[in-house]
Amino acid sequence: MLAQAIAVLLAGATQDGTAEAAAAPQAKGRMEYFKLDSELLKQTLEVGVYLPPGYDESKERLPVLYFLHGMWGSARKWEERGTPATLDALIAKKEVPPMLVVCPDGKNSMYVNALDGAGDWNDFLATELVDAIDGRYRTRTDRGSRGINGDSMGGYGALNVAFKHADVFGSVSAHSAAIYPVDPEQLPDRIKQFAPQWKPVYGWPIDVPHWKEWNPLALAETLPEASLKELAIYFDCGDTDRYGFNKTNEQLHEALKKRGIAHDWHLRSGGHGRDYFSEYVPESLHFHGKLFAEAQKSQKPAGTKSGAASR
Repeated sequence: MLAQAIAVLLAGATQDGTAEAAAAPQAKGRMEYFKLDSELLKQTLEVGVYLPPGYDESKERLPVLYFLHGMWGSARKWEERGTPATLDALIAKKEVPPMLVVCPDGKNSMYVNALDGAGDWNDFLATELVDAIDGRYRTRTDRGSRGINGDSMGGYGALNVAFKHADVFGSVSAHSAAIYPVDPEQLPDRIKQFAPQWKPVYGWPIDVPHWKEWNPLALAETLPEASLKELAIYFDCGDTDRYGFNKTNEQLHEALKKRGIAHDWHLRSGGHGRDYFSEYVPESLHFHGKLFAEAQKSQKPAGTKSGAASR
């Protein structure tokens, strides 16, 4: 009798949908990896791609977010940090639209065109990689449906790539971006210990003109305003960042503000690393998700009007 009563109750709950809602598991996206031969980099590298729930069953074209990892990372950093589950949850709650996330292995390249000619990483990201992804997956190819995001070294790289290729990317976001002084002589001692390993990238001693060519602070001060105003820009940093990047990120905010470039800047509570990124990556996903949704509705490139006002 008890078993029959329970069965009746469960049947009733299923009819009104409550049991189904409670029992339904959250749909999950998946990661896949492939090898990409690059002429610009003169090497083969691994690329990770997050495919949202339902990608295989759908014919819909989707927006793409490119994620650049930090120093000592790899194409698998996004997955190792559990970020796919974060994005799964946001998609399930309809807080962001389904999107692809592309995670190239950037080595310790700083994502710049190396001084020694070993690899044009910045150009690779904006050309070869984008072309490969658009050719391999069902993507939306308007710039408003294409964003770039990064953490630490990757944040530095994302800003550089977007600033120099606003015709390719409609939006950029960065967490704890490794922004350095325009004058390399002003590098903090903690950062100077890394400088010798940058020889292939910037030269050693550092080639100052090349350094400035790939410095987001310098670019924010010198690139044409019209180009920068095409971008929707978001960046944040922890108030106790152990490398002092909170100070240089604040300087980037001031440089953009001075030129009237709309952007969304936040000094947040926290340090530098995995914990900070995991806590605040939903903010950048919301930022890009809103822009992607607007781009899909308008069928027009995303511009500064879609971004948050400078503050």
